[in-house]
Amino acid sequence: MSSSNLAGGNFGDIKGFLYAWLGKQNKLPSYEVSQQGTKQRIRFKCELTVPSYPYTAIGNSTNKKDAQTNAAIDFCQYLVREGKMPENELEPYLPSKNSSVLTTQSLGTLPAGLVPPHMLQRNTTANEVGPPPSLLPYQPGPPSHYLEHIRSDRKMLEEQEETDTNASIHGNWTIENAKGRLHQYLQKNNLPQEYKYTSSGPDNLRTFFAELSVYIRERNQTIHARENGSTKQIASKSCALALVRQLYHLKIIEPFTGEKKKKQIEKTTPFRVTVSNDIVKELDEVIQLFNIQPIVINEQQENGSLLNPQILERFPPSERRTTTSIIQWVPPIPNWNPWIASNIDEGPLATATMESISEDLRHAEQSKIENELKCRLQERQNLPVFTYQQQILEQIKKNNVILIRGATGCGKTTQIPQYIIDDAIQHNQGAYCNVVVTQPRRISAISIAERVSWERCEDLGNSCGYSVRFESILPRPYGSLLFCTVGVLLRKLESGLRGISHVIVDEI
Repeated sequence: MSSSNLAGGNFGDIKGFLYAWLGKQNKLPSYEVSQQGTKQRIRFKCELTVPSYPYTAIGNSTNKKDAQTNAAIDFCQYLVREGKMPENELEPYLPSKNSSVLTTQSLGTLPAGLVPPHMLQRNTTANEVGPPPSLLPYQPGPPSHYLEHIRSDRKMLEEQEETDTNASIHGNWTIENAKGRLHQYLQKNNLPQEYKYTSSGPDNLRTFFAELSVYIRERNQTIHARENGSTKQIASKSCALALVRQLYHLKIIEPFTGEKKKKQIEKTTPFRVTVSNDIVKELDEVIQLFNIQPIVINEQQENGSLLNPQILERFPPSERRTTTSIIQWVPPIPNWNPWIASNIDEGPLATATMESISEDLRHAEQSKIENELKCRLQERQNLPVFTYQQQILEQIKKNNVILIRGATGCGKTTQIPQYIIDDAIQHNQGAYCNVVVTQPRRISAISIAERVSWERCEDLGNSCGYSVRFESILPRPYGSLLFCTVGVLLRKLESGLRGISHVIVDEI
């Protein structure tokens, strides 16, 4: 919905209305706007969420303000559908149901040079089909200094791996001193010192395993250890520690009585610092000028290191948005093109109501009754599936999921989608009907879409279209059929089925 369309109604007040309505429940809406599209065609997508409501309203446009307005309208329509908001409260902020901005001529035959409203949505490449690239819920990404962050995390991991809090019950043998003692024992008893290394995991998260077996002549038994670490060195040290502790508990070796290895920071050699007398004089003048009392240094105090260990600040993780694993479904709604997952910014469909669109679709369908169309309708009636037309439609209205089985060539693939859309248009509900039909192969999706368009005496892109990889001819936003491959439908499912009324999975 563009700014020009907003000027004609009260759409600009819908955000204030929603804010006031939620304020009565002590809740605040959260708008998150992200930029999408190319540099030549920049678009903004807004996601609106409200605490305790399991729904994410979506709106997009060429500017942030209109994207937020579209999202607010979407959320208000959700509240009306769920029965949480009376429809009459929302009517002042939406187009009047009695006012029709479309005419029969707008969907029928137009003067030369004009383009029908649904054809304005046809200039779509294959990359624009379905939801925008950012499909998954927002996750906080890595910091800008990614490599430095990885190095610091790895260093912290190695320090944590070397930490040992229960060495006292194992003879004070730690990961620093155990490997040397094990090698002394192996050399004294002429035993091999060959560690067996293995690894697992991807390159960025690889884990190394080290294992070693030691034969003890005094007890005529073999002990074995297998430990892991982020590097081969840490894995071998951990393996040696496990073996040494086993030897200690078997009373083969003595407990460790030597001095524990100090940290490198504690071994830093002190050095004297010479300060110029001029600097000392200037410092004294500054201290006297600001009346600063210098700290008295105790000469007997033990000298400490001026080097501080590098400990990175751990910030608490940002609060992640709650997402559900259920695929979100939204019925056909005003100002939404389901085939490109976008709001309609221009043209009469941007402000048209569902009732006016349905009426215009019915008038346009009635004006198509010609001799050629009658002949093709007669051919369709000769197919075996025509006998079950009413029975199929009744079952579709009564059940959420039905299974239809028929012989090859009975017409189930080409006719059943047309039965659904024709029935909706005849009952003045065409705007509420958008059908997706999946095909196992791209060639079948294209050929069936061409066949259905030929039977309806239309060109591809009117009430019927197709979408396969690298190629798409999309139909009009309302009262239309889309034949696509399974992969295209799966990509649409990642952001939910918005504006789709029926899904037909063919050739299962």
